[in-house]
This record gives sequence, C-alpha cells and structure tokens, in this order.
Amino acid sequence: MVMVFDCETILDVDLLKQGFRKEFLERNVDVGVCTDLELSQKAMEIQKEQSGTAFLPICYHQVVSIAAVFCDEYGNFNKVGNFKAVGDSKKERERSLIQAFLDYINKKQPKLVSYNGRGFDIPMLLLRAMQYRLSASAYFEENNPQFNKNKWENYRQRYCERFHLDLLEALGNYGAVRNLKLDVLANLVGFPGKYNTSGDMVLDMYYAGNLEQIDTYCQSDVLNTYGLYLNYEILKGNLSVQDYIMILEQWREKLPKDKEYYSVFFDTISAQINHYKDSNAF
Repeated sequence: MVMVFDCETILDVDLLKQGFRKEFLERNVDVGVCTDLELSQKAMEIQKEQSGTAFLPICYHQVVSIAAVFCDEYGNFNKVGNFKAVGDSKKERERSLIQAFLDYINKKQPKLVSYNGRGFDIPMLLLRAMQYRLSASAYFEENNPQFNKNKWENYRQRYCERFHLDLLEALGNYGAVRNLKLDVLANLVGFPGKYNTSGDMVLDMYYAGNLEQIDTYCQSDVLNTYGLYLNYEILKGNLSVQDYIMILEQWREKLPKDKEYYSVFFDTISAQINHYKDSNAF
C-alpha cells in the first residue's frame, strides 16, 4: 500500500503570543485586541523583516487538513480523500487529524510519498503530535521483519525510498538542485498544478470559514504529487508507459466528480491518454 500525502496549515496563535511576545511589544501589537488572523499576519510580517521570508519555522504551524491518495504498490489508483477532523476547537480538530494519520501509519505501515515531506510535513506533524502526547511508533521503528524494516531501511532513513519517498529530495538529487516547485514539475509531466489556489491563500480561506475548500485544495495537491510519482516510477524503470496509460484510465474513472478540480484533472489525464494512443507510442 502506498499513501501519497500532503498537509495544509495555519499558524498556532497561542504559540505566536509566546514566541513573538517581544516583537509584538516592540511594535505595539495588542494581542488582546487583534484577531487571530491579524496576529498571524503580523507575525508573518515580522518574520519577513527578520529573515526575508514570511514562512515561519515549522513549530508555529498548526494542521488544518491532511489529504492522501491511496494506491497499491504498482501505482494503481484507489481513492483520494482527507483524514477526518473531529471537534469544535482548532486544537481538538488538529489533534483528531494527526491521530487519524498516525493511527493509519501505525496500523498499515504504508509507503509514504510526499513533496517536501521530509523537510516540512513529517517533522511538523511529529512536533504537533508531541504536543498532544500522540504515538508515532511505526515511524521510529527500526526492526520489524513483518514489514522488512531494519536499521538501513525504515521511515527515517533519508535515502531509503522504500518507506518514504520525498519527491523533492529525490528529483533534486538530495539538495544538489534547489527551487524545484511541485506546481512546475506537475506541469512538466502533464498535470494541472495549482490551477486556482495556492498555499499562501490557506490562512485567509481558513478564517473565512472555507474549510471544505482547503480540503479540496489539499486533495488537488496530492493528485499532482501522485501524477509526479507515477512519472518518477517510469523514470526508474519500475513502470512501463503501457501500464501508466492503464493507470491513468483507472484514475480518470475514479476521480471524484463532485470536486472543483474534477474537470481540470479529467482534461489533463485525457490529454495524456489520447496523446499516447494517437501517436502509437507503445
């Protein structure tokens, strides 16, 4: 079983009030008056002043969505969806999301596929899990013959693609090449990329109450990552073009028709299928 996953986050305002206490005081930011959105925006402004980027360290990120594509070991598409968030508060919903995600890994031990998952998603999730005293035992496990784990092949081994393939690292030759964007690489191999939403819109979407839209956007990201993963498998010689077209046909049939991304993915998948069939490329 393979799980292609992605997370969307906002900023942990409670932690911002502590970590940015000095900066807020220096700028006369009244944390008792500002909304959570305003405090998040202020922290991003301060971060950009100090470092040149508005992206805060992973410890300040709070999970609001986790999406995944589930496929078999040969890449055959099964489904796409989101882990379910339960609860009324941000913290309750985040805890339930991370719990569901870790429970799945602890129970099923799937191969993980991500884009920058080693650099952001996984370390961020583990910090948040630690806050809630959750267990990620399968992730740290190094000796389990049932799943062919050993000290050289496990989730934490950077160069082991058997348990966690981070496509950003693999395609960037483990840091030798930088600034590779999922959006552009998805376009490169024939998928839509970020067609109408980007990650920097999630904060505003969240505080506008558009949680379903965030989930849908997160799904579109994992669909792009899944498409990139299939092409990486072709590159490695693990998947033939003939099998790739068969997988695309299955994927197209199983795309959720009620999602706003349906038409753009349907069209790009169809274009690839038609290209290969019309050109008799195999």
